[in-house]
Amino acid sequence: MRAKARTIDANVILRFLLNDNPSQAERCSQLLQRVESGAEQVFLPDLVMAEVVWTLEKFYRQPKARIRELLLPILLLRGMRLSSKSVARKALDWYVEKNIDWTDAFVAAKMASGNRVEIYSYDRHFDRLLEIKRIEP
Repeated sequence: MRAKARTIDANVILRFLLNDNPSQAERCSQLLQRVESGAEQVFLPDLVMAEVVWTLEKFYRQPKARIRELLLPILLLRGMRLSSKSVARKALDWYVEKNIDWTDAFVAAKMASGNRVEIYSYDRHFDRLLEIKRIEP
């Protein structure tokens, strides 16, 4: 019987990507190699993904396209579990291509995946998404 997926925290992904603590980065790399091979499964909560995106963008000043480039291979690892890989991929695309913030990109991608197309909001960047109709209350 295969063990349930353990949850992975933002600092593990960040240590791997940034290599700012080589000893920890090496152990994180080994973990992600096990995840890539399917020998281990980990669950990446939506809020942890948001923390990784936010930290890379705001603290490490990484451009959105670079963040997508860094995160997409991790999301696609064989043993990586998310609430929805397709929603995360769509959110990363909209985050970059429509230049909207991560939270709104993720919310919109989640809406679109569930055929919910209307959102009450004053944020005009939702208007950049043809799949979403913004309504002001």
